[in-house]
Amino acid sequence: MSRSDSCGGCCCKLLCSLLQIVITAGFVLFFWWLIFRPRLPRASIHQIQLSAFNLTADNSTLRFSLTVAVALRNPNKRVGLYYDALDADLFYGGEQIQSAPLPVFYQPHKNTTELEGKFNGSAAGVGVAEAFRDESAGGSFNFEVRVESSLRMKLWFVKIGHFHPKFDCKVDIRAPPQAGGVSVTNRTWNCDR
Repeated sequence: MSRSDSCGGCCCKLLCSLLQIVITAGFVLFFWWLIFRPRLPRASIHQIQLSAFNLTADNSTLRFSLTVAVALRNPNKRVGLYYDALDADLFYGGEQIQSAPLPVFYQPHKNTTELEGKFNGSAAGVGVAEAFRDESAGGSFNFEVRVESSLRMKLWFVKIGHFHPKFDCKVDIRAPPQAGGVSVTNRTWNCDR
């Protein structure tokens, strides 16, 4: 037997061993997925409080005070979620007008947690002012609340991944804000991922 024949047999055994390891790891991951079926959370908005929403005297700056209740649902049966970062961004008239940090937390399986995002301030911009004038004439105000998160999944005692789901919540308030504000509590706005 020549030296090249023994070297070829060695390489073949090495490749077969590597292939066997890859196939075994694939089966382990497949069965792990079948057992846990990890899924990303879902989000919705359950309550809106619009205390102030008007243009300044020069019609160029929008003043607002808006509070939204964001519900995050963990649909998993066996997987907990660690939210390492959560931010809510408020968009109006196609422009981001403010960000609000949300608290970080651990969410157990099959759990819904409600968080409150508060937006107070003013925003200047042509798009914002035009959207306000157009929508106040029609009696309906349309916002977008975007929730951005960074999370890890907990499977038994192991924490895996760094996932970054984003949720876009389209919100409309059909009544024009009065002096006392508007509170909408009997609607749910589902968010897209």
